[in-house]
Amino acid sequence: MRITAEELAAHYRQAIWAGQYAVGEPLPRAVDAAQEFDADRKTVLDAYKQLADEGLVEVKRRAGTVVTYQAPMRWLGAERYSRSLRARGVPAFAADREASGETWRRTDQTPTVRRTAATAEIADALGLEAGAEVIERARLVRDADGRPTTWLTSWYRISDVEGTEIETSTTGTAGSGGGYSVLDQKGIGPTEVTEELWPRMPSPAERELLELPGSIPVVDFTRRARHGTYVVEYARGLYVGPRFRWTYTTPIPD
Repeated sequence: MRITAEELAAHYRQAIWAGQYAVGEPLPRAVDAAQEFDADRKTVLDAYKQLADEGLVEVKRRAGTVVTYQAPMRWLGAERYSRSLRARGVPAFAADREASGETWRRTDQTPTVRRTAATAEIADALGLEAGAEVIERARLVRDADGRPTTWLTSWYRISDVEGTEIETSTTGTAGSGGGYSVLDQKGIGPTEVTEELWPRMPSPAERELLELPGSIPVVDFTRRARHGTYVVEYARGLYVGPRFRWTYTTPIPD
């Protein structure tokens, strides 16, 4: 029985994941792969299309089918928010980069800041009345190659952060260690974080925002950061699923 497109895609998928093909390196020409695996050319092209839909490769004129997959970054657990990292000027997204051996710059974040009326969801999280004015800080995060990895929006009470870098900084991160370092200066730095993550497929608008090819999943994310029991930030975001490997280490309760 001749090899199927699914089997051929699985072969090259494993090879790409194993690092046998570097980013920018082409897969074999369809005619060569067909000869190697005793398959017809259409089977190879169908297999390559599957890989392109998964975001592992991209078909480029004159260059062929080129690998675009990069090994996922390590997404740390609670340690990405540690006060010691904030104190030395490392915001959470940069902690992930450093743990993965990748470089980062503060301008990898592109923020948009405004005052807006709190939705029922945001108001409930911050303990406010629906419609109360809050400060919203949204940012698109790109990797060292300029590709989007994250879209994250945080909301704060005006009384907590009015006039601080969370509201006034419109280039790069807010504060040397990100927004949490600003909250530290206000005496309400986070001491506890609750996060929820779940994978799903992106909407067309989200796919455009994150510049996603094909059928790439995202990880939907919510966060409540507290100083004691007082919620100081509510955040929602999207992570490009294949770009991160989630790692948590937590004590086991009695």
